[in-house]
Amino acid sequence: MTDYLVAISVGPVQSLIEAGRRSQDLWCGSWLLSQVASAIAAELDGKPHCSRIFPSPHLNVSEQAEGGDPEANIANVVRAVVSANNEEALKQQIARAKQAATSKLGAIFSDVLDRENLREVGIEPEYWAQQQNDILEMFAAWVAFKPDDYQSASQRLGELLHARKRTRDFLPMQDNRSGLHKSTLDGANNALTHALTNKTVAKKLKLSPDEVEKKKRILGLTDEESLDALGIVKRLAGKHEQFTPFSRVVVDPWLQSLPDDYLQRLNDLYKPFYEAKRVTAVKGNQGYYQKFPYDGEYLFASRLEASEFDDENAYQALRDFLTKDVVAQYGEPVPYGVLLKADGDRMGELFAQADNTTQSINISDALHRFASDVRAMIREFGGHAIYTGGDDILAFLPLHRAILCAQKLANHFTAAMNTVIQNNFNKPQMVAPTLSVGLAIGHFVQPMRQLRQRAIAAEKHAKGNDEQAPRNALAVHLGIRSGHEITWRCRWDDSTTLDAFSAFVEAFSQDLMPTRIMQDIRNMAHQLKWLENENGPDVSDIRRSELERMLVRAAFAHNHTTKERESGEMQGRIHTLKEHLRTQASRYSLDELANQLILARWISAKTAKDIGGED
Repeated sequence: MTDYLVAISVGPVQSLIEAGRRSQDLWCGSWLLSQVASAIAAELDGKPHCSRIFPSPHLNVSEQAEGGDPEANIANVVRAVVSANNEEALKQQIARAKQAATSKLGAIFSDVLDRENLREVGIEPEYWAQQQNDILEMFAAWVAFKPDDYQSASQRLGELLHARKRTRDFLPMQDNRSGLHKSTLDGANNALTHALTNKTVAKKLKLSPDEVEKKKRILGLTDEESLDALGIVKRLAGKHEQFTPFSRVVVDPWLQSLPDDYLQRLNDLYKPFYEAKRVTAVKGNQGYYQKFPYDGEYLFASRLEASEFDDENAYQALRDFLTKDVVAQYGEPVPYGVLLKADGDRMGELFAQADNTTQSINISDALHRFASDVRAMIREFGGHAIYTGGDDILAFLPLHRAILCAQKLANHFTAAMNTVIQNNFNKPQMVAPTLSVGLAIGHFVQPMRQLRQRAIAAEKHAKGNDEQAPRNALAVHLGIRSGHEITWRCRWDDSTTLDAFSAFVEAFSQDLMPTRIMQDIRNMAHQLKWLENENGPDVSDIRRSELERMLVRAAFAHNHTTKERESGEMQGRIHTLKEHLRTQASRYSLDELANQLILARWISAKTAKDIGGED
């Protein structure tokens, strides 16, 4: 028999994960990808002469495939060693693995279509099946090898898989009817929800307006949305209550600040909305959100007022308690949260250094242990991990603790990879992989596709392939609802900047830093822009002088008493803040410093008023 190193890739990530408008779409897309990858890994596990390398062979993928809230997801690439008599026998084994993925997806789709919720909606099974069969893209590559050339075979396998993924099979779409609405999630397929969006079709199916509205609520379908088969599955598959809505993560810090009797009152007032299926229950993330186990949308006055809830008494009771009691004492919750997207740096290089399957498996084991730790670590900061597959992470986080969480994840990842290198490679010169993290800050009502795109851009910015010092970095992209974007990047090994940022956040939270300092520095940058010519004179002295003038005029700790401001302790803190500002101004442009301060102000926000009261 011949040993083959095999890799099977599952996709497309674009439609399975990225295409979506609601947090449910993002959650379920990640879950679907993990489910089909689990089926491939389980099929290879169940056959003789197969030895899985990635994901970790010590992970029970069959249990993972059962759903629920897994300790870690299965990444979309499965790698294994398969022994076969010839290449034809190998191809048959790969085909069975691919078929297992197709069958798994088919079972999920069938379960959704058979649900009572979708009966009498006029979905044509023929077109449902056609769209279902068009979803998965699976690519495989393999290399025959002998034990002494494992490393070169592994490198060759990576090259072959990359080449195969770039030569897609562009098959014609089966559902090619014209004149129909396309799915609003990605615009790829014809929509199958005509009865819920077209009054003529609904009338033919004898659906009353109330029945149409009820079914639309079950699908989370607005008047402007149309869904294809995959979109419908994203709204109905899996265990919904395990998927935490973004709005619930966003409001968690605010809820944590409320006394227990207020929380209990909110729970009671929310029940009519839940019973009417206007809000969803939240039971995942190991019960972290159990003190208020509902989505948080109607905790915002503007969203509650736009709800058009039929029960006027329930609506008025919640509205009055929120506005007259809770908000009056504790302010309105911050309506912004974070989508974290992270990826390991130079992991391909580490796998390429493995001389045998044992070393590769040890790397996989370390990645699985890290991915398993990630969920608890993110929960520690009030967030919920959506996807943790190897070195890939996607998670919702509350705004005020996102950077602290990102930093802990990066440190934990580097430590885990250092341990693998020390225990498996006798190469002192090897550099451990690092973690680049992108944080996308967005309003909770923003379409999830936009937030996802911002997170992708932030991760790419953190990778910094065009930067002088790429990778091993944090990038934060803030999308303010009024329209403009703020971006900032810092390497994890730049302790000077990270310490300064932490000091700025603390200063804003304690009213030591004047909020107008951000605009003053931005104005200064604009005024000095004409002097900053590539071939012009050095203007660093002018910029330094202008900064000093601004620091003299700035009213630090202006909300504190005169006695507090003049105390030695306060004066020392203000002096340290000014030194941080001087240092950052000497290392970065004034525009970059202004961005850093704006982000520090947002991270420090306790209520909506702290960021201008946006709702």
